[in-house]
Amino acid sequence: MLVKADVSLVGPKGNVSGTALVDTGASITLLDEETADRIGARLVGRCTRLVVADGHEVSGELAIVDKLIIEGEELPGAHVVVLRFPGEIKERLKAHGFSDWCIVGLSALEILGLAANVAKGRVEKVGSFLLTAINTRSRSQRIC
Repeated sequence: MLVKADVSLVGPKGNVSGTALVDTGASITLLDEETADRIGARLVGRCTRLVVADGHEVSGELAIVDKLIIEGEELPGAHVVVLRFPGEIKERLKAHGFSDWCIVGLSALEILGLAANVAKGRVEKVGSFLLTAINTRSRSQRIC
């Protein structure tokens, strides 16, 4: 089942909201370049190559948006990859009821304490995990 999320992106020139596909195989959020221009996403001058499911590579540029909001959870200063979404991808997204300007990657979900529930087709709040080291010799000393 495809996973969806209510998403808003905020930039210095505006914002956009909609229902985005959560790509459980993607690490970073993708933003179509037309939308990036419209909201004023700040390109950082670092190009990146992504391998898509069928094996071919696409290039994009790393950018920062003022806020990425997923299911009401705000991530200020979020990194996204800006690229030109091919017409075929935009059409497929629209055909499944998704916005055609954003695909959410898992790193943003993880930072926000969210997880993709493939069985329900939605993201859910799961919280964050904390790994703690314990010194058994002296409980009064702080580790960090």
